[in-house]
Amino acid sequence: MVLNKSSIKLAFLGCLLFLCGLATAADSNKDKLKQMLDGDSKSQASASIPDDFLTGHWIGMYDYDNRTADTPPANTFTMIMEKSPKGIYATILEPDLNPQFYAQIAKVINPKINGKKFSFTKMYNTGTTIEYSLEADLPSRVLYGTWSIKNGPSGIVQMGKIEVKDFQ
Repeated sequence: MVLNKSSIKLAFLGCLLFLCGLATAADSNKDKLKQMLDGDSKSQASASIPDDFLTGHWIGMYDYDNRTADTPPANTFTMIMEKSPKGIYATILEPDLNPQFYAQIAKVINPKINGKKFSFTKMYNTGTTIEYSLEADLPSRVLYGTWSIKNGPSGIVQMGKIEVKDFQ
């Protein structure tokens, strides 16, 4: 089946709208995430992240610390990731806050796993980089943690792994 550009854009916009709806649900979990990041929850065992845990489709949201009137709104994203013996490869797609564009793409560079900790740098086509420091909640298929821009803003991030069986 061949899709023209308009069909692809409509499908993509539908996915983004779906993700935006999930961001609202994610906002309701922000206090819970803050508690987890502040250490109010019990830590998990220090086992390492299994190879198949990271591979797949992830959706998530990020928000800013120290919100002011000029702070951009929380945003959603989707990430496709593959962990293989050669490394971790991932691409991130998120709604663009600039109304002239509908999405922006970033790649994951310098991924590292240490026990249940997963860190990486997100790099946009513009060269802007953002550091992510996450922890895996294996039973819940969730990565949660913080993001930061050197000498700039920072905040929280949470993403969940989505599988076909979730829609069946």
